[in-house]
Amino acid sequence: MKRILFIVLSVLFISTVSAQNNTEDVSASKGGFAEVPAAKRPKSVDQKKAAAAEQKDAGPDAMQKNRDIIMYGKSSEVAALLDELIKNDDPRFSEDIYDLFQETKNSTVKEKILNYFKNFEDPCIEDYAVDLMNDPYDEKLNVVKAAFEYIGACKTKCAAPAIITIIEGENEAYFNDAITTLAEIGGPQEALFLAEYLERDDLSIPQRQALMRACGKMHAVETWGLLVEIIENEDENAFVRMYAAEAIGMMKLDKSVEVLVRNYDSVDPNFRQYIIKGLANYPGNKEAVNVIIQGIKDDHWRVQQEAIKACKEMNLTSAMPTLIHRAKNDNEKLIKNECFSTIAYMNTSEGNKFLIEQLTDKKIADTTKAKIVEVLVKENHAGKKEIAALAEETLADDKRKTLRYAIGKEIAKVSDPEYASLCEKYLSSKDVQTISLGIDMYKTGKYKNAEAKLRQVAEDPKGNASCKKRASNLLGLDDGDKNAK
Repeated sequence: MKRILFIVLSVLFISTVSAQNNTEDVSASKGGFAEVPAAKRPKSVDQKKAAAAEQKDAGPDAMQKNRDIIMYGKSSEVAALLDELIKNDDPRFSEDIYDLFQETKNSTVKEKILNYFKNFEDPCIEDYAVDLMNDPYDEKLNVVKAAFEYIGACKTKCAAPAIITIIEGENEAYFNDAITTLAEIGGPQEALFLAEYLERDDLSIPQRQALMRACGKMHAVETWGLLVEIIENEDENAFVRMYAAEAIGMMKLDKSVEVLVRNYDSVDPNFRQYIIKGLANYPGNKEAVNVIIQGIKDDHWRVQQEAIKACKEMNLTSAMPTLIHRAKNDNEKLIKNECFSTIAYMNTSEGNKFLIEQLTDKKIADTTKAKIVEVLVKENHAGKKEIAALAEETLADDKRKTLRYAIGKEIAKVSDPEYASLCEKYLSSKDVQTISLGIDMYKTGKYKNAEAKLRQVAEDPKGNASCKKRASNLLGLDDGDKNAK
């Protein structure tokens, strides 16, 4: 008997300790001072990205010119260059930019450098960003905002205590950014902090909206029941309800689908739009898919647009007939274009056939064809032969210059041997803007067959000065004017 009693008491003791430990494991995070990580240099340069960026250089001396700007340029020049490097996803100057960050006092340059390293998710300036979170109040707001985004992109979890302190301070200038960043870096303990914070009755509407979105992004399932109450409370602020609907969807709990589906029949199109956003997280759920396909046929364009985007995210090929019908017949240009984009992305034989038919149909307007070219070139699945043929039609017809320019602009974004002859033909035009687009194509694709035509542009004594200069730079000629004989 004593042995049995001993065993029962032992089990009770172990269970109590275990429960206490589990409670401790999921206790809410607290605000405090964030430990600043050690200083470090930038990551090794991604050679694939570096090679791709090099292809976009304006000439053989472009890299040295950029380095000179970083070292000796005015703040405005440096800021403009950093924007260009981010746009081109160019990692080659990370060491120089890091060194500049250590000495610059210009807030715009600091902001741009934070954005540059955010782009590459490089934690080399985490020490600065975390230290700033501990005391952001004396720094320019643009720099603090950039630091929040940088911390979120780099998943700098050690910043959480400082960010919670900022949230608890309720400074409107930082609140939304702090919430958004915590959602990026936080885990279960931070989710519990948000759950407890949501219970407060003194929060403003914008604060509650920010909290809703953060709960979804963090998959803070601890807040699920509270968010459902908010969704089903028709007296609640409309935007708070919308973000709550999106949030429970992002938690990816099966029980969220039933809640979202039963609330889809709302008179508020914005609410229906966010129901769709929530349901987009459940591609394998028939109820979710059915509502999303219904959304494509909704009477409000916002709901339609969201449903079409959801089809793209979920790759709902079952929606293809509905998407094609709307692309043919919808009165809203925005909806038609959204359909074209999604159809091209899905890459089905039915969808590709429809898009190519639109390109070759003489009755279809050139503005529509320009959009179809854009999505086909972007997705790179089908239609290259038809796009090239259409471009050649426009090269022979100056009344269709607008479409010619639109096609050239899209082809200049890609490097593809199938467009090499088109580059040569654009360069052979007598129209300045067409030639300029041919130069853009060559800059991206470096098509050997077009090099002779490019040289003719550089050396044309009667040619456009800007085109000559650009062509000369690409060919590595010393001076376009001297070579223009």
